[in-house]
Amino acid sequence: MIEAAEIDGASKWTTFIKIVVPLSRSIMAVMVVFSMVAYWNDWFTALIYLPGQENAPLPLVLRNILIKSSASASQASTISGGYAELNKLTEMIKFSSIIVAAAPMLIIYPFVQKYFEKGFMAGAVKG
Repeated sequence: MIEAAEIDGASKWTTFIKIVVPLSRSIMAVMVVFSMVAYWNDWFTALIYLPGQENAPLPLVLRNILIKSSASASQASTISGGYAELNKLTEMIKFSSIIVAAAPMLIIYPFVQKYFEKGFMAGAVKG
């Protein structure tokens, strides 16, 4: 397609803007989604650089909640009786934090889904 545009007399910039960019939108959408997921799930950088917990991002807060609930469950294992209830509560906290952490990405994905579909169709065999 690029060679055909050059033969037709298109300049380098015209070829780039009218052919390369539209064909690359699907991969750019994928890269944006992957980058957003990587930044959304990044808790380690905040753990290293933030001195206090008042400005902690959501993944770090969820990590701290999970650690505290697991620690209380392990302490309850030494005490007979309430281990099953505390274990159930710990599992509920884990699953709730997974849903809270995944919700923004699940909300954003439908808006970029059309680019994923176009990427699949552009690379498909036509026949």
